[in-house]
Amino acid sequence: MKAIGIDIGGTRIKSVLVNTDGTVQEEMYTPTNDGTDSVWKQAVKEIVSGIKRKHADETLVLGIAAPGLPNPANTAIACMPGRMEGLEHFVWTDFLNMPAFVLNDAVAALLAESRQGVAKNKKHVVMLTLGTGVGGAVLIDGKP
Repeated sequence: MKAIGIDIGGTRIKSVLVNTDGTVQEEMYTPTNDGTDSVWKQAVKEIVSGIKRKHADETLVLGIAAPGLPNPANTAIACMPGRMEGLEHFVWTDFLNMPAFVLNDAVAALLAESRQGVAKNKKHVVMLTLGTGVGGAVLIDGKP
């Protein structure tokens, strides 16, 4: 099994394919062109489709990180007012024809660091994300 990770930012879309031990197999960076949702949505679709074609014989899972608050089912960003037109309530699973787990980008970064990075095995962590936007997440007793 391999995991596709997509981080949709205000400036660029970062994508990665990793195997079960976290080893990076592929990385790609694509401009977001914030404001034109048809462009960045299609860019995500092309990234995922390309990886699915190249790894058709493998089980793939997909996680999407984006600014805003995800809905309770983690299928879409429920709240992201004033930025990234078209992101709110957009169900990625339907668009990409594969299950997609959607998470806030700062929470995704925190979880990655707590499992694979500098915060590995830490119970309490504060993560600040600085990029096109500003975000953050907190790990308390090992839970975001």
